[in-house]
Amino acid sequence: MAITAYRKIGGVEITFSDSTAHVFPRHSHDEFYIGANLSGREKIWLDGHSTEASIDDITIYNPGQVQAATPTPYNWLYYSFYLQPTLVCELTGLPADERFRRSVFNAPEIARQIRQTAAFSLSREHSDNDVMERIAGLLAEVASQAGTQTKCLFGHKDVVLAAAIASQLMEEMATPPALETLALRYGLTPVQLVRVFSAAYGMPPYTWLRGEKLKIAKQRILNGQPISSLAADLGFSDQAHFTRNFKNMFGITPGVLSRLVK
Repeated sequence: MAITAYRKIGGVEITFSDSTAHVFPRHSHDEFYIGANLSGREKIWLDGHSTEASIDDITIYNPGQVQAATPTPYNWLYYSFYLQPTLVCELTGLPADERFRRSVFNAPEIARQIRQTAAFSLSREHSDNDVMERIAGLLAEVASQAGTQTKCLFGHKDVVLAAAIASQLMEEMATPPALETLALRYGLTPVQLVRVFSAAYGMPPYTWLRGEKLKIAKQRILNGQPISSLAADLGFSDQAHFTRNFKNMFGITPGVLSRLVK
């Protein structure tokens, strides 16, 4: 698998990728994701349900939405936009707690527009302003087709507890406590802790933590930090372990991403 083209402008990343032989495990992003296939078909797991997307479908993932993807026996090439929530608010005028209602659906014209806008955006011949203008127009079309809804805000005590556990894990990300130790801190059994956390975040706590550490690693690479110290700083056992997990989540190695953004 390889990201063959990449560009970052402000709060948006645009990519063109070949994931023909790559399986994405369950993960989430802090950004909005909007994508369309150029060729091939992907099998998608999203919010506990399975579906597929072809070249006439578009895929939209809201921040924090847990998804996974597997290629079918075809060349799987696609364009993607990763948009910071603040940028989506600025470009669309939507409130900060708005999310797209539909995630994977058939929309051939919008899929074509996604591919064209991404290809336009990846061309260095076009200025940042021209690219953002095109992306703003695309977002308007996507929002009209996908619909929006207010993000659900839960006040249930289990969700509050899960948030406290998540905060604790982030504070100790380099050397996280053992599951039994963590459960004891919150007066839970390990089984109870995993169940409570998974219900709130869509995945078990240490799987979630690994994803959060990888997001931090990606942002540090985009900010120009050398990759040599990232594995140790973020608590990965070694550089190979870090590289393998990074590629599994983002479909690109840290070294290749570092070269692309220079």
